[in-house]
Amino acid sequence: MNMIDDKKLKTHEEVLEAIAEAIDIPEHLDEIARKRYASIGDWLDRKDSSISQYDPEISPQGSFLLGTVIRPLGDSGNYDVDLVCTLKATKNDFTMAELKDAVGVEIKSYAKTNAMKKEPDDGRRCWTLEYSDSANFHMDILPALPNADSYRVMLESRMHFSVVANEGLWSKAIAITDKTDPNFRVRCEDWPVSNPKGYAVWFTSRQGDAITARKHTVLARESIYASVDEIPEYKIKTPLQRAIQLLKRHRDTTFEGDENKPISIIITTLAAHCYNDEATISEALESILKGMANFIEDRNGEKWVANPVNPEENFADKWKEDQDKEKKFYSWLDAAQRDFGEYLRASRYSDIPDALQESLTKATVATVLPLIAVTAPAIVSSGVAEAAKIASDGGATQPWCK
Repeated sequence: MNMIDDKKLKTHEEVLEAIAEAIDIPEHLDEIARKRYASIGDWLDRKDSSISQYDPEISPQGSFLLGTVIRPLGDSGNYDVDLVCTLKATKNDFTMAELKDAVGVEIKSYAKTNAMKKEPDDGRRCWTLEYSDSANFHMDILPALPNADSYRVMLESRMHFSVVANEGLWSKAIAITDKTDPNFRVRCEDWPVSNPKGYAVWFTSRQGDAITARKHTVLARESIYASVDEIPEYKIKTPLQRAIQLLKRHRDTTFEGDENKPISIIITTLAAHCYNDEATISEALESILKGMANFIEDRNGEKWVANPVNPEENFADKWKEDQDKEKKFYSWLDAAQRDFGEYLRASRYSDIPDALQESLTKATVATVLPLIAVTAPAIVSSGVAEAAKIASDGGATQPWCK
């Protein structure tokens, strides 16, 4: 749902919105992705399915669920669509290996029936369907079982009562398969756990009133909706979602081809913690880039980015075993502070610094430049003004630090 129309862009905010739209997944591809995973769900739940008695449910997780998908770098890149296939069964019905195989039988059958060129890949946790058409999708399908009760007991035993108090944060927790787990072929209760729907509930809560505000903007622009209740949340983007998309693109270009680049779940979690219901992308970026490092804990000498719906899980656990990952996160954060700060301090919104153009890709920025009203006077938002104040107080090398 485009928030920028054909009029000329006249603020930093409108320019950032247009760039974020340009790196977002195109609406027609988003629709294709949704139709495809709905098709997989229909196949798994059809009458002749070998697992139909377990009422299989396909649901998205990751960036597709959170609304923070960005286009892959380069023309040959693929969209990774992360899905969960949950069966209404128990750990008495399956071992991890048996669950993986049971779902795999139907995934292979789906691929064969739809004449897919490549066999589904049996990965560590997921089955992967690779589409070879112009849409360039990978569908990673994670077999899972409901695990809410065990998850709640775990949280209570670790005294995470604030999470337990909100049923939405734990009631959709799942047990998942993992080939590397020592219990992979053992019938037992001890399975790896995950909670993508609970995380999504937390992420949505961090967006505050921005979702409703954006829906009202869409309602005023689009005659196809009679009320805000009719507008699907995936059709709108809040300042938090847009800021995350811009930061992820900056990360991708900074570390193109580098496996040690900062992972998206860390960027997303820290950004959501920092977001304070700002009404603009500019203000959201200011809060996020200024505050990100403050939400990285130190637990007995180990850097910790806690999963907000399971504080025992550290999203930065790989930093301890590979310090290069930690160093690259902080070097990226410094670069993002510098590049976005330089633009938001510019007196003219058309003056996009070369470093920021490189980090958002010059090809993307080139699609936006013709839309900028370069002769109009710059309109500086309160967020931009605050960024400039922080820059003057903190010095050019740390533009987001007081």
